[in-house]
Amino acid sequence: MMEFTYNGLVRYGFGFYNPNHAAALFCFIMPFLWGWKRLTWLGYLLSALLLIPLSMTFSRTGLLVLVLEFFAFYFLSGRKNLKLLLAGIAVLILCAGIWGVLSRFTLDKAVTNRPQIWLAGLKIYAANPFGVGLGNSGLIVSTFLLDGIVCRTLVNSHLTLLTEAGILIGCLWAGLIFYALLNGIRKPAVWCAFAGLTLSSICASVFDWPVLFDFRTFGELGMTNFLLSWVLLLSYLGALFYLAWGKINRKRLLIALNASLLIVLFPFVFYSGKTPVVRDGMVRKSGREMPLVLYDDEWNPRSVLPYLKDGYFLPLRSGKVKCHQSVRTVWFFGQAAEYAPDYPDAEKTFVSPPEFFELPAGAKRME
Repeated sequence: MMEFTYNGLVRYGFGFYNPNHAAALFCFIMPFLWGWKRLTWLGYLLSALLLIPLSMTFSRTGLLVLVLEFFAFYFLSGRKNLKLLLAGIAVLILCAGIWGVLSRFTLDKAVTNRPQIWLAGLKIYAANPFGVGLGNSGLIVSTFLLDGIVCRTLVNSHLTLLTEAGILIGCLWAGLIFYALLNGIRKPAVWCAFAGLTLSSICASVFDWPVLFDFRTFGELGMTNFLLSWVLLLSYLGALFYLAWGKINRKRLLIALNASLLIVLFPFVFYSGKTPVVRDGMVRKSGREMPLVLYDDEWNPRSVLPYLKDGYFLPLRSGKVKCHQSVRTVWFFGQAAEYAPDYPDAEKTFVSPPEFFELPAGAKRME
């Protein structure tokens, strides 16, 4: 697995694969340590100690979220202790400066790439409002919409969910979040923790949906990361339902529903006919010829695309797939040549087939 570093220093994930996810958890915990009626000093001391592992993640988002949480708690809790607020900010800056996190606050690719990825995700959603399937959004935008940027998700948990699961799940998810934020504002600690984690998951894939629902290989990121990821998601859901619990407030519910509708409908302004359309796990591009493209694990959609000059049915995953439309032409890449007998009546083109593979009569071969 890749190790996250900054200027040669290891960014610690504390069991998470991605240090940003660990930072999100620390930021979620801290508001619960503030404003205790008894042993107030102990809560703030524990919070100050948590700044050390937070700084060791070198997460810029984590520090910004914590500052916003601290301000929100200051105003929502009714404790107008300006000295305490300034002291907290000073301790945070001091700790971040000692560990060198402040030097990360520069405009680099990790920052500038995000808007490009998010815009590409909005375009994909606009062309595929009912979702492109779990784990497919990053692959699609990396292959078809981004130049030189490769991402596994859309670096935004909520946008990734909307793009992959579609408009119905996205609207329900957004509606629950808005209602919880509107309904639970009188519960400052939980509200700040929930709002902070919401913001963290907007800026990063804190809720990594393909990993969370990979119960077989855990996204190939290890059991510990998998379990901690579920702890983070369940904590978020617990806070959501705690804030939303109680007699339903119709006015707040109506506002939440309108806000969620705005969220899921706004991306349609980015609709383009050039954006890939995904059906049944494959990208369908119209053209005079629309061959079915099959490839092995040595190939991927990005490496296959240069060979396809017109339309196509291009699966997002390697191996044999079922195409629900009749095709006259099939392209086979690499070891996928072994599927040729399953298409006896189709015109066949083979790209880099196995060395001793015998081409069927009338077939074309390319290297």
